[in-house]
Amino acid sequence: MRCPRCAGIRVPEVITDGGMRSLALRCVLCGDLTDHVIVQNRQRPRLVREGRARPPVYGRNSDRWDWSAFG
Repeated sequence: MRCPRCAGIRVPEVITDGGMRSLALRCVLCGDLTDHVIVQNRQRPRLVREGRARPPVYGRNSDRWDWSAFG
């Protein structure tokens, strides 16, 4: 089995969480972990909420920070 991120080798691994055990695949090179919950979430379409406020982005043109102090 090949890793989708780095094409490395993936090996099975048993993960214990809260007394429950589940089987997952971990990449030997990059450490990417994939289990059944991750696979289901990647297959599910993303929910886009219309009208939801986005957090403000502070860049160089923002008056929130005094950028002259940084040079």
